[in-house]
Amino acid sequence: MKQKLLALAVGGLMAGLASAQSANVTLYGVLDVFLANERASSSPGKASASATVLESGGLSGSRWGLRGTESLGGGMNAVFVAESGFAADTGLSVQGGRLFGRQVFVGLNGGFGSFTMGRQYSPLFNVLCEVDIDGCSTFSVVGNHYIGLPGALRIDNSLVYSSPNMGGATVSVMYGAGEGAKTSFNRTVSANLQYKAGPLYAGLGYADVKNATGGNAGRTVIAAGGFDAGVAKLTASYLENKYTFGTAKFKGWQLGAAVPFGATTLILNAGQGKADAVKQTLINLGVDHSLSKRTTVYARYANADNNAASNLGAFTGKPAVTGPGSDKRIITVGMRHRF
Repeated sequence: MKQKLLALAVGGLMAGLASAQSANVTLYGVLDVFLANERASSSPGKASASATVLESGGLSGSRWGLRGTESLGGGMNAVFVAESGFAADTGLSVQGGRLFGRQVFVGLNGGFGSFTMGRQYSPLFNVLCEVDIDGCSTFSVVGNHYIGLPGALRIDNSLVYSSPNMGGATVSVMYGAGEGAKTSFNRTVSANLQYKAGPLYAGLGYADVKNATGGNAGRTVIAAGGFDAGVAKLTASYLENKYTFGTAKFKGWQLGAAVPFGATTLILNAGQGKADAVKQTLINLGVDHSLSKRTTVYARYANADNNAASNLGAFTGKPAVTGPGSDKRIITVGMRHRF
């Protein structure tokens, strides 16, 4: 009897070890800090203000995270991500002080695609940043004009299904439960259709968000594309949003180009956002230089020009825009390290 119990115990231990060996957990992160001089000025001859700041998250938000997979057999895997954002210049937590404010989810993937649950990036976000030549940076058109729209970034209490690759095409669908007194309160629906084949990319994105009483908080659609010819990568997108700005429809476009020269890449990004009489045109010029696969130094010059009816902010918001018709300019150098 004792021998049988011992055999069972050893068998259970070996099964546990085999199971542990099939799991893979990775600690990863990004540290990104930049020094910038920003200037906000209203119409020529009027008030202006400037500030020199050290900030976190120029090209990429500073973060640390854990991600893992476990083989469940039959081509199916359990997956998870738990990612925390922080300010590398101060050490403070960001995303409202949440422990895992950037994203945290668990799910399954396999031949059927993937299904995940938690706080996740919306399918609309995936299209937005796929064609942002500067990777949704602090200085880019997408980073300043689009990411703040409802349903364009992270969604709490969300379920996401992403299809397998079907000849270059994939589909993702999200439902974000508002968890209000009624199903429609604060709920989010987002989806995308993407096609990637060699150097070509094309994408459509959509998000619809309800407010706390079930009314329309924002509905956004985007059409985007890109082509990487090796000597240069070109991207473009057009976006429309309803309800976020009341009866005014927000319209935006952006163009991007990246030209590599060995370890150095030149960046050009330009675009415009407009809602009724309010309009801002943004130009972002920069250079990235890779010191290694993990470490990049960069420099940016970006200018956001508001028309006479607009005082939209841009970049870090330091200093504040001084009034309608103002401009916002930033000159910066920074460093990003991935681990």
